[in-house]
Amino acid sequence: MRVLDDWMLTAERIAIHLPSKTAIVADLHLGYAEARRRSGETVPDDAVDEQLFGLGRALQRYGARRLVVAGDLLEEGCCRDALVAFQEWLRETVIEQAAIVPGNHDRGFADCGFQIADGGFRVGNWRVIHGDGAVPEGLVVQGHEHPCLRWAPKSRVIRPRVFGSRTTPGGIESPCYLVAPQRLILPAFSPEAAGVNVLSVRRWRAYRCVVIAGDRVVDLGEVAGLGRRLSAAQTR
Repeated sequence: MRVLDDWMLTAERIAIHLPSKTAIVADLHLGYAEARRRSGETVPDDAVDEQLFGLGRALQRYGARRLVVAGDLLEEGCCRDALVAFQEWLRETVIEQAAIVPGNHDRGFADCGFQIADGGFRVGNWRVIHGDGAVPEGLVVQGHEHPCLRWAPKSRVIRPRVFGSRTTPGGIESPCYLVAPQRLILPAFSPEAAGVNVLSVRRWRAYRCVVIAGDRVVDLGEVAGLGRRLSAAQTR
């Protein structure tokens, strides 16, 4: 789905800046299992190349030539195995340039072999940031917030037909983009990243909720009143 003139929002949780052929992805949290094992938990390994399969396919499909990670590439900055695996994966892609905007989970790595953009990264007229600190004026793309839509009807009778991905019985649970005239908030790429329900955050009421529904993205309009509109649609 094309929004804000220059952006393509994809079902793979990636935003493509069409004029520059730049893919923006946020909150990959690679090395989740590695970090959990370091803390003493027994968890199965998570292969980075498998986690990034959808990302690689999307980069090729949309002809992306640059990749910008809008923070939290890693679950922890010391997840060296995940970082090495990401570097190896990146060499096999079509990407000509990669940049990392460090997030609050990335503190501690610097010798990673690609550009580190501590102050954000310019893509056209937009600045890509993580979003864990002060947000600059102007056009901004960010991660960090992990927006998702969670909605359940009071009467669980009819499931809204447009949603074919993750749902509660008769309801909706799916990552989403938030779109405003000067702001684009990306969903977390990692399925392990707990999402923040957009219906519960007052500062997002004027944003448009663009939800991922299976292999599609669907614009549900402003967050304000979205719960009521979904309830009304259920009774039709």
